Amino acid sequence: MNKLVTRMGNVLNTPNGTLEGEKPMWANRGEEQVVENTREVYPGLYVSGMAANATFGGQRMGPIFGGMLISGQKVAQELIKKIKNC
Repeated sequence: MNKLVTRMGNVLNTPNGTLEGEKPMWANRGEEQVVENTREVYPGLYVSGMAANATFGGQRMGPIFGGMLISGQKVAQELIKKIKNC
């Protein structure tokens, strides 16, 4: 992701077009945000898990991992939909 921003500039689908960076640890909120932030960030480039929170400025999660699994499932479903629509 850093390379994309370095080479292309502020092109990400984030509020400022670049990496927002993670906020301080707040496990419960981070757990929710990791799923909310899982999505396409640039045409054909998806983020999930903690990469999604780092990209969109979500909270760090700590030792909770249910959201990580749901995030992976969400991105897989989005990719399946996209492939079927091609």
